[in-house]
Amino acid sequence: MGPLIILSGKRWRWLLLFFCCGLCGEVFARDSLVLATIPFRHEATLQEQFHPLAQLLRRKLAKAVVVEVAASYDEIGERLHHRVADLGILGPKSYVEAKEKYPGIIYLATNKNPDGFYHSLIIARQDSSLQSLNDLRGKSFAYTETGSTSGYLYPRNILQKSGLDPDRLFSVAYFLNTHDKVYDAVAKGTVHAGAVSSSSYQDAVARNRESYKILATSDPIPRNAVVAGDHLSPQLVETIREILRTAENDSVYMSDNAASQGFLIKDDAFYDIIRHEREMR
Repeated sequence: MGPLIILSGKRWRWLLLFFCCGLCGEVFARDSLVLATIPFRHEATLQEQFHPLAQLLRRKLAKAVVVEVAASYDEIGERLHHRVADLGILGPKSYVEAKEKYPGIIYLATNKNPDGFYHSLIIARQDSSLQSLNDLRGKSFAYTETGSTSGYLYPRNILQKSGLDPDRLFSVAYFLNTHDKVYDAVAKGTVHAGAVSSSSYQDAVARNRESYKILATSDPIPRNAVVAGDHLSPQLVETIREILRTAENDSVYMSDNAASQGFLIKDDAFYDIIRHEREMR
């Protein structure tokens, strides 16, 4: 059984060059899978979060598993298309956009933690004078990045549904890349408010020892999609899907403090609500 390998997103092009040079092609081409994830949290957190999945796949498939954190949200679809990655973790918006650009991407499952949904939150510090979305006029604001569902798409739609123009509302809008950085910026008072994922809320409260106030909460959002590249054989795809279907019964997912409680097997239509939200832009 091959080793479990975790690499940062900064090293994937070096790894591709390594492949192309044929220095390790015989090992990786036959015996490994590359699992790439969007960079929605700090890299160390993501490596910890997806280690159980990589460990499970490694054990069930007898293949080395390389976990990579991409540099951007739109990079995963490209990697899958060019066979630099075999499996991907995509946010709802980035999944829909990647599927549009690369229709061959195969939906496998949806992360469950503990169910298939989460929320976008617009937050401020507890001691802030901000009480409502209208109070954000002329204030500084932080998004994650434009590829984010809960850190960009949904909060902008929340503002628009409240009669506010997100392009004119703030004195300045920052893009901080990860939800953790937005939480930290709000806690430190670097920005007045920000858009974040509810999945990170308890970690942020514990990390910053700050009480946040929530100015708005979105409707439920489907959680991250696990996908495969169309270069994988149908047999391997179905085997991986079955591993995900039964993952919650495995010891690595049965802990109360596990980052994920397993996976839901839905289908592409589960993300139609995201397509609808994108049309509202």
